[in-house]
Amino acid sequence: MKKQLLWAALLMAAVFTSCSKNELKPEVTTTGKDKLKTNTTQPTYHYADLLLQPRQAGENFDTYKGVWSGAEVKMIGTPTWYQAGYPTLTNGIPGLNASYGVYSNGNMISSSVAAGQDFIILSIGTIALPDLQAFQKDVDSYMKARDNYEKLGGQTQVPLASDYIKDSYTSGMGGYITVTGKLIRVTTGSHWALASVDYPTPTATAPASPKFVGAVPDPNDNTIVYDVYGTNGNITITKIFKNGTEQGMAGGFSSGTYTFVGGNIYHVSVTVYRANGTSFTFNGNLDIS
Repeated sequence: MKKQLLWAALLMAAVFTSCSKNELKPEVTTTGKDKLKTNTTQPTYHYADLLLQPRQAGENFDTYKGVWSGAEVKMIGTPTWYQAGYPTLTNGIPGLNASYGVYSNGNMISSSVAAGQDFIILSIGTIALPDLQAFQKDVDSYMKARDNYEKLGGQTQVPLASDYIKDSYTSGMGGYITVTGKLIRVTTGSHWALASVDYPTPTATAPASPKFVGAVPDPNDNTIVYDVYGTNGNITITKIFKNGTEQGMAGGFSSGTYTFVGGNIYHVSVTVYRANGTSFTFNGNLDIS
């Protein structure tokens, strides 16, 4: 009888516990909208700011310090970038022509330039020659792919650095790691940073086509006219015509500036250099209508 009472008590407790758990669970209604899964995948690319350091006594160059893959590195000098193609600062603009160094004797850094950008390889520990050679080989392959892309006039898909250059070249020899990166412009900090090779490169702005700003007559020969073209206020192209026939580069060249006056009028200040070595200067308004 006692066993029966014990089993009955246990059964009642189980039923009560089950009911309590169900009562605590809120009712969840799933709609069609709820079933749409949000893509929460985060991009793998990243960058680390390079911080401008105070110049030491006697230094006439800039030094930037950063941390890449846990190691302190430095960029030395004044890098450049394609300013005409990137008039507005944005993340990912390629940078080049800097020097690089490390703060620890146990590390080593090297760089190569391809497609107008510095690529680095950093070894934390003693660098192995096979890793450096593999990195340089891949950079060369990327550079050749970009050269071929340019030769074909951009008719194929643009080659990506990350398709050729690996994130890491660690071969496991000597207990070190070898990582890669590239130099970019950014909107934060000093505006210079090291980035992972797969960091997206923004599309460069197409350069403005030279504008026709007027025909400059030759004061010594009324059969010759110099058509001048310019971009952003500077004369960049000169076409020489004699009796209406273009003479090509053999006819001479010019340099100067222009400003828009209004309507079809430009003010042109230009020096024309004739093929015979003489020159003349024109400074006045030209009507292109």
